[in-house]
Amino acid sequence: MSTKTNPATEGKTVTLKAATPKVDTTPARAQVAAPAPKVVGTATALDAGEPIKKPEFIDRAVARSGVKKKDAKPAIEAAMAELADILLAGGEVILPPMGKLKSIKSKDLGEGAQMLTLKLRTMKDGAGQGAGPNTSKTGVADDDEDG
Repeated sequence: MSTKTNPATEGKTVTLKAATPKVDTTPARAQVAAPAPKVVGTATALDAGEPIKKPEFIDRAVARSGVKKKDAKPAIEAAMAELADILLAGGEVILPPMGKLKSIKSKDLGEGAQMLTLKLRTMKDGAGQGAGPNTSKTGVADDDEDG
């Protein structure tokens, strides 16, 4: 290969300018408008009701389901134990019709006890209003809609 020199620039310092790319300022497509913000009402305090202990909770579930207590009690206790294990591990549980229950914070109280801060987001249909749309006041599903 031969080297060619430019006699006009020989022995002189050449200053190079940075090349700037030409930017196309025409919009490629129309901007999509963001959805309007949804205004949510303020939180309201609930009246403190009577605490429900485990035996009464089991009795209420048995009355609602119509299952014998000796059959329902082990299943209910196992479900509550599993729910506690999931929440203590920091998980979340989605339980229609109650909603989505999520563990937010955990604090060790010593001697194996913990305090959990939980968040419950209810379903659109509402929490505790039965197992579905065909549920009567007794909580037993109405299979025969014709009468």
